[in-house]
Amino acid sequence: MTNKSPHLHREANLIQMLDPMATDWNQALPTPDSTVTSKLVAALDFSRLNTLFENFLQVMNVPIALIDLHGKVLASSRWQRACVQFHRQSESTLQRCLESDRDLALQLEQGKNYSVYRCRNGLTDCATPIVLDGEHIANLFIGQFLLQEPDPAYFTEQAAQAGFNKDEYLAALAEVPIVDESKLPAMLNMLASLALQITELSLVNLQYQRNLQHIEQQVLQRTQELTLQNQILSQISEGAALKTVLHNLVTQVELQHPDMLCSILLLDEDGKTLRHGAAPSLPDAYNQALDGVAIGVGVGSCGTAASIGETVIVADISSHPYWQPYQALAEMAQVKSCWSQPVKNARGKVLGTFAIYQRQTAEPSTELLEKIKTYGNLAELAISRSLSSAKIRRLAFYDSLTGLANRRLLEEHLLQAIAAGKRSQKYCGLMFIDLDNFKPVNDIYGHRMGDNLLAEVAHRLQSSVRSADTVARFGGDEFIVLLRDIDTDTHRSQQHMQLVAAKIVQELSRPYPVTNSSMHQCACSIGLVLFKGDTDCDELLRQADTAMYQAKRKGRNQPCWYTAP
Repeated sequence: MTNKSPHLHREANLIQMLDPMATDWNQALPTPDSTVTSKLVAALDFSRLNTLFENFLQVMNVPIALIDLHGKVLASSRWQRACVQFHRQSESTLQRCLESDRDLALQLEQGKNYSVYRCRNGLTDCATPIVLDGEHIANLFIGQFLLQEPDPAYFTEQAAQAGFNKDEYLAALAEVPIVDESKLPAMLNMLASLALQITELSLVNLQYQRNLQHIEQQVLQRTQELTLQNQILSQISEGAALKTVLHNLVTQVELQHPDMLCSILLLDEDGKTLRHGAAPSLPDAYNQALDGVAIGVGVGSCGTAASIGETVIVADISSHPYWQPYQALAEMAQVKSCWSQPVKNARGKVLGTFAIYQRQTAEPSTELLEKIKTYGNLAELAISRSLSSAKIRRLAFYDSLTGLANRRLLEEHLLQAIAAGKRSQKYCGLMFIDLDNFKPVNDIYGHRMGDNLLAEVAHRLQSSVRSADTVARFGGDEFIVLLRDIDTDTHRSQQHMQLVAAKIVQELSRPYPVTNSSMHQCACSIGLVLFKGDTDCDELLRQADTAMYQAKRKGRNQPCWYTAP
């Protein structure tokens, strides 16, 4: 036996001490199924059996042993001195012992309930099979006794042939008990029943220990899962960045399941393409290839899952039709299976996918599929929270009609521009823009057409300035343009503002379509303010507003610089 526990090593050492001449049963027999011996070795409480057998020896003076079907002693009392010191020390008598062991084992293999056998050295052995759940797993052996008074002549001759000291040999034989043969079946039945009960109890205990280990493992896994959920929920509640939350989620899942490679893809605002979310264990080139892929049936596992809104299990990427266009990518990532779970919000809208890759072909168990859904739910919470935060920010800082910055965001940008100008000594500019001739659009064509025109004005204004500049809707048909970091020179800064203002006048003066056959033309009045360093936001806006009214008085489409009254 190999790979023994320390407990089994201690028992093996005890057996060796009790039986220094290891038995060799069944050497002539076919090797039985090793699972039989393994089952017995795993079940038996050897310490209890050894104690039982030694007590039996002390009471009956009859040795006893449990021997597996490989002929190995599993539990044993001490042997008779006649066998240990004499019969197993001489080559001739040892050979007879081994032959007797095999003959006795063969009888049990033939299905006998028990066998009594006089060994070739003159002592009697007896054995009975141990049957557990209908399976012959071992033999219980008692032996080294006599059924009648020994024949001195026979044993004297045997001593001479084997080279034993006659007197010492006969003295050892005198220690061998004489047993009534009629009592042998009862003795064997009693001992076999005890051994079997110990074995069955040991099996029950073994099963209990295995169940306990399984439950402990489940508790550990569940604890790890709850810890993961709490960590992710905590990060979500604290407002951590979506990329950070998703990366931590994927990393923790992979730690709990080392054979998995995880990926989260996000559905783009267009609802048609997937964007990279988190996949730290997949190659960068693989993630880049999937970033922007269009969803649809047959677009791998994730593209299909996002398209149909259902779990997609691909156990073998190499043969599945969904993955045929992506075989090169799969080979680059060294993945052979992919299970993708769509991430949906409470209304059933797909937000992305949570995918599990493996480096071998595999199908998930029902239990694992449930875990994947749980991980997908955590991803949904993070994504929904991020989308809600973005929506709240848009509502708080952007005009819902035009998408431009609102007054609150404009004030923040103004403060930033003032602080930056103080450091860099560069001028910034503020334009207050009011549409002329806008009211007739609402009166004639309705407010929807008016809203469309304002949205177009916002688009034209944004196309007229740099991305670093700010365009805001101040209210109604009034707009603000903030030009940042123009120049340190006053004249050049003024020239730049005049050029931008002229461009805006040109853009806003182009006709606007209000119906399929009608166009409307608006003019604008623009007030200009140049500022640098310490100043006040409200004062700047007041000056720009004053300049705008000065421009109106001068006539349409004529930008006007602020001049103090």
